Amino acid sequence: MCNHILNERFIKYGENVIDLAISNVKAGGLPFAAIIVHQDGEMIGKGVNQVAKNMDCTAHAEIQAIREASRNKKNVSLKGATLIASGEPCALCYMAIRIAEIMKVIIVSNRYESEKHGFDYLWTYQYCNTSLFDELEIVKLDNDRKLLPFQLANPNFSG
Repeated sequence: MCNHILNERFIKYGENVIDLAISNVKAGGLPFAAIIVHQDGEMIGKGVNQVAKNMDCTAHAEIQAIREASRNKKNVSLKGATLIASGEPCALCYMAIRIAEIMKVIIVSNRYESEKHGFDYLWTYQYCNTSLFDELEIVKLDNDRKLLPFQLANPNFSG
């Protein structure tokens, strides 16, 4: 029963992260958004890709969400939390996720789906030790709207 409630909650947060990504695209941003959920089910952080807006190459959605969650929890450790992302995190973001001690990542669209829509960050993984992926629980959440943010976005970006 408890797992069913958690699954329903993650499905709802999956919808929320898609809506957040769409809002970011409509505001002129990229289709990447992330939400961090505390183990009690409360959303403690959210973020969108703001690389171009902030002129900050580290302002990826996942890192923005980690920053907000850490401020909200007043702790750099987010152990027990789950990160939900509209697109699979790049290597930089996976490293930040691990440093923040987040051990569960739910992705709405994977790196190959992002690439097919003009957002190719596959090259970042060559700089990542693949053992990192063995330490994390990475789950793909199916959603009929998963590609909508990417379809609405302009793939001519840098960041």
